[in-house]
Amino acid sequence: MVDCDVVIVGGGPVGLFLAAELGQRGISTEVFDAKSGTSTHPAANANSARTMEHFRRIGISERVRALGLPSDYAPDIAYFTSIAGHELARLHQPASRDAVEWAKAHSFTWATPEPPHRCSQLYVEPVLLEAARNNALCRVHFDARVVEFSQGYDSVTATVELAATPERDAETRTLKARYLIGCDGPRSFVRKSLGVRYEGVSGEKREFMGGQMDAVYFYAPDIYTVSPHAPAWQYWTFSARQRALIIAVDGKGHFIMNVQMREDELPDEDSVRRRIAEAIGADIPFELKSGSTWTAGFTLVAEKFAAGRVFLAGDAAHLFTPTGGLGYNTGIDDAANLAWKLEAMVKGFAGAELGASYEAERRPAALRNTAFARGFADSIGHLQVPAEAYADGSPGNAAREAVGDYLKFHATAEFVIPGVHLGTRYETSPLVEAEAGAGSPDTANLYVPCARAGHRAPHAWLADGGSLYDRLGSGFTLLCTAPAGIDASHDEALQRAAATLTQLAIVHISEAAVADLYKAHFVLIRPDQHVAWRGNALNSEFDAAVRRAIGHVSGTDSAACPSMAMAL
Repeated sequence: MVDCDVVIVGGGPVGLFLAAELGQRGISTEVFDAKSGTSTHPAANANSARTMEHFRRIGISERVRALGLPSDYAPDIAYFTSIAGHELARLHQPASRDAVEWAKAHSFTWATPEPPHRCSQLYVEPVLLEAARNNALCRVHFDARVVEFSQGYDSVTATVELAATPERDAETRTLKARYLIGCDGPRSFVRKSLGVRYEGVSGEKREFMGGQMDAVYFYAPDIYTVSPHAPAWQYWTFSARQRALIIAVDGKGHFIMNVQMREDELPDEDSVRRRIAEAIGADIPFELKSGSTWTAGFTLVAEKFAAGRVFLAGDAAHLFTPTGGLGYNTGIDDAANLAWKLEAMVKGFAGAELGASYEAERRPAALRNTAFARGFADSIGHLQVPAEAYADGSPGNAAREAVGDYLKFHATAEFVIPGVHLGTRYETSPLVEAEAGAGSPDTANLYVPCARAGHRAPHAWLADGGSLYDRLGSGFTLLCTAPAGIDASHDEALQRAAATLTQLAIVHISEAAVADLYKAHFVLIRPDQHVAWRGNALNSEFDAAVRRAIGHVSGTDSAACPSMAMAL
């Protein structure tokens, strides 16, 4: 007898998203986090298009898109000598009220129903917490620390210390679950307990984004009055004495500043105030709210993502320098990959390879994304600004224009990255049989829709104005693009598929644009919106693909009987 299906160690955004999705999938979950509640200090500030697609799947994307900056505030990325000084370059971005329509107009590059959204983890976590707690199968505990766990043949036993709160007395609990997931950050107790190490580059030094960083949350609404420039979401400042990144949290005066400390510097209040004043470039009042230190210069991926019934996700599995905003978003994608697999394993549908496929799919994705982030950090962190850029007159103007030319190039390279957001693919996964020929290019700044097995299912806007993604089921979906649709001749193949998969929705869309996009009459799409298989007949090849997609690698694997939702 188990106390719950899944224990999640860590109640940050990755753990809460995983709990919310598992709850919707009927999996009982308990989450334990040592903090007293959701974050009070801004951290991750960018939600990728892929993260927003996952939020759409669990029904929270509209709520998240309404949070953060005001709806008419353009989340530009801009570069300055100081905020009150010279503007060097700017990348214009659509305000949140315009973002979805903008994405429709730019669907040739951003082929998604959910363009990126600039909103701090500070606001996203409470939405995820509510989504998790809305399901009676999910319980989230703060002021609670998992201090020990052990694995048996069919379960994991965890010891949890719950601190005293106004709602409960202090206690130590022991509970048994089928699986345990470590979403407990870069210092992960779970990863260390498994004896799993990070591999990669640590402590890389750069002029910026490579060393000890001081992060300060402060309130300074007068920034908007002393700056002669349009507001921005990210203010990168390059003074003669320091470099800083200031991010607008709410568009009303709250900001988070990251500045790299010199080796002999300490983050005391006087130096923090000097750094803020230097970045602003004007003497204005401001209120310090909180601070933290962290280290940039990491490109680290865990050597293993799983051991037995224990899995790692988020920063416990990979650690980024935050250029490109990829760390948190890669973690959400981890959780989306893992959630449906845990459901299948708990409910008895999974074959022998399904659990192992998590590492096989997500570790290469982490290596890919950390490499992209490292490249972005090199591009901005090693930039040498000439002394002339701080001079008055023609020499200064010319130098600033030259620096601005490079920064415009860099801004596009780091922030216009649909290929990073949408191009993750699992062609080498044990769950798919790789198709012949070459796939689409995997580049940062260009996403080429591709329906090959393993790729994210390409998005399309349908003739009625709706999103193809809203027609997909929460489990597996068999998409039929053939004009004739599905008839009685397909019944036996569908029944065999329904006897193997946790759920199967059948969706018929006879629009030429969708058929051209997928280039097959039938497409099997996984719960995480990746293509499992495509073909022109529901034959033995389809039967084999169905079994492979849920981890069955031999004819002797058995599966339970699921439900099949018909959405013709």
